Amino acid sequence: MSTTRTMGISVTDVSTEAKLPLGFQYREPASGDGEGEKVWVYVFNDDTNPLAAGLICYRDPSAATENWYGTTIAPATNHQAKVMCIGVAQHAIAAGSYGFILKEGVGTIKAGSGGLTADTPFTTGGSAAGTALDYADDTAGANIGIIGHSATAIGAAATGAAWISCG
Repeated sequence: MSTTRTMGISVTDVSTEAKLPLGFQYREPASGDGEGEKVWVYVFNDDTNPLAAGLICYRDPSAATENWYGTTIAPATNHQAKVMCIGVAQHAIAAGSYGFILKEGVGTIKAGSGGLTADTPFTTGGSAAGTALDYADDTAGANIGIIGHSATAIGAAATGAAWISCG
């Protein structure tokens, strides 16, 4: 029996028809680049806007179409619990389409207008929908939504590399 699973599509493929079961997780093996393994999850973009690289995605609370793995862009102004964050988009996924987002591993994150500080954990609830915000001990509720860590500073409204760990 082989332990290798061939899924038949790439983690960058996007389609208006489901190619895999929603919630399917693909573990991308470490490649020797020092970034380690990555975990991708297959979702449906239930938002009216496309998902773009670096945007934080969370479970669509309305669950109108795709239940547990319908996703939307995390709102600004409030922190989302880590369990609600499915992952972070690493490429464009059009509204009403299916694709993979990064659940865990080194990937791209988009900072809010305050930027992200080097060597600092971050949460959801940045200044714009889907953006990240530095974790601060005195931010009410922020500790429930820590989803990553930036190794270097990321400028205001810019994208950069970070460790991501969602849901």
